[in-house]
Amino acid sequence: MMRARIALHDTDWTVAEHAYGDGADTLKWLRDACGEDSDRAERAVEVLHSCLVHQGSAYAGSAKAYPVLVDLLLDPTAPRRATLADLLLDITIGIAETEAVHHEIRAAHARATPRLLSLLADPVREVRHRVAYMTGMRTGHEELAVRALGERALSEPDPLIAAAMTGGVARHDIADRAAWLSDALTPRHMPAVRAAAAWGIALAGLPWTAEATTAVTEAWEHGDVLNGDVIEGEQWRWSDNPLAETLIAMADPVRAAEICLRLARSEDEDTAECGAVAAVGLLEEHPHAAPAFASVLAAVRAHRATHIRSYADDLDALTSAHEEEHTAR
Repeated sequence: MMRARIALHDTDWTVAEHAYGDGADTLKWLRDACGEDSDRAERAVEVLHSCLVHQGSAYAGSAKAYPVLVDLLLDPTAPRRATLADLLLDITIGIAETEAVHHEIRAAHARATPRLLSLLADPVREVRHRVAYMTGMRTGHEELAVRALGERALSEPDPLIAAAMTGGVARHDIADRAAWLSDALTPRHMPAVRAAAAWGIALAGLPWTAEATTAVTEAWEHGDVLNGDVIEGEQWRWSDNPLAETLIAMADPVRAAEICLRLARSEDEDTAECGAVAAVGLLEEHPHAAPAFASVLAAVRAHRATHIRSYADDLDALTSAHEEEHTAR
């Protein structure tokens, strides 16, 4: 961890406040985290996580510590590497206390990105997962990031991580993105990758094809492949409702309703719920599409599972609101 130790001594920690204390305190915990005493190092990593990101906020100390934390994460012998990866991601996406801190964190993230790419194949799954999201953010290294994400996504065994990498590719507007996403739609890839590729195509405004419709329908017939229990306690961070976002961006209510209907009729309750939730999300965004969803409402209302039928109330309310608005005109 020599690089980390050098960075510690090259930094002015007097202006590196965190959520609970001053820079001297930050320096102490970083020294312990870089030290040889494994018990103290593990404790230090835990304390740093609670200090440097508090309720989603990042601080001057978070920005100053960023390169040290990157050095630690890159050391395969470092303690609590999953916690370190969590901390770096939380700092990266956190709300900075000042504009200056925001820019410092963005700059630190950009400098770190080329070095972090090797961790997309790290043996610790939590590290791969968090680094996938950091790599999917714009840093000025888009072509490098897309190449690394694309190469790893199609060999990554974990569905949610592979989908996170696919979503990261979609977020970078480079020349080969459309071709790569189109290939990722094909049936030889896992459902999570196909679902994420369809989301990426829709959100990027790329041409929507029959292959994309087939891919998104077949992918989500496996249940909630992105935002559910693929990995317990974790979600697909690129979207809170990826299926609904995909269907909204398609800008084709009839086709979107057909997909929701196919899912809502499924005997698999996770799949049916995906169709119902997506229909609700789409109609909340575009109530004028309500007439196309009459058959979806009927299928949800007739489903054998009580919790699926409960979505009929939401769909009915959205449909009725549209009809009342239309009548008033």
